[in-house]
Amino acid sequence: MNILEKCPGLYCGRELLVDGNWSDCGACPRGFRTNDSSACVPCEDTPMLYDWLYLGFMALLTLVLHWFCIDMVAMRRNIPKVVIFLHLSAFFEILSASLITLQLTEPLGSFGIMSCRVQRLSDWYTLLYNPTPNYEASLHCTQEAVYP
Repeated sequence: MNILEKCPGLYCGRELLVDGNWSDCGACPRGFRTNDSSACVPCEDTPMLYDWLYLGFMALLTLVLHWFCIDMVAMRRNIPKVVIFLHLSAFFEILSASLITLQLTEPLGSFGIMSCRVQRLSDWYTLLYNPTPNYEASLHCTQEAVYP
């Protein structure tokens, strides 16, 4: 199949294979989204402020959960040096995990990340938009339309 045919649904796409043909309709890989002709194209936008706030919130949530667990296990009114050391080690663990994750995501080896911007409200709820061709079986094309 060398001709690109449009896939059913908003989020079903085709990948260009090594031999020059197009794959069957399905979900695009992570970091890709469909264009108007149903081809999976890489996300090449830069993150907006909201994207950075979301990523920061996820890192802070992890840090607060670490600190909460440390405090629940310690169960002391005063804060000994051991608990402070555990809090600092949790902070450096989250910081190093965040930096390593940034290094291992595309583009590899840099602190920059690529994102897919929101184009329509349905981008947040792709699970609800899996098409059912001929009302027979659902074609599961659920993916992250908004990346990261």
